[in-house]
Amino acid sequence: MYIALAPDGTYAVTAREHMFVGVEESGRWSKTDSRIVFAPKKSGASPYNTDEVRYKGRIFLALEGDGGPSIAVPIAETKQSLERNPKELPLYVFFEISGTVYEQETKQTYPFRSRPNGR
Repeated sequence: MYIALAPDGTYAVTAREHMFVGVEESGRWSKTDSRIVFAPKKSGASPYNTDEVRYKGRIFLALEGDGGPSIAVPIAETKQSLERNPKELPLYVFFEISGTVYEQETKQTYPFRSRPNGR
């Protein structure tokens, strides 16, 4: 699964299964310091929180509680996994990835564009 955070405050959770790739959830997101709050569009769906964590050159989201699109994995556990095997990303944790990896794994166009320097 992938979470794409758009600059306009919207997000989409894309699932990649063996038979399809599709948007599982979408809504609005907001960030204060390292805390990101997701508010799903789906009626009755509860908001959920994450912390954006920077560790050893990687950025990942640590979900809190059971309301998110994956299970909550404690930050300390994710850090320990990265220490034990730095070349393998732990399961159930959302890591920042490149556009190339996103396109290879989802077969969808990377939803973000960067501005040229100096603008």
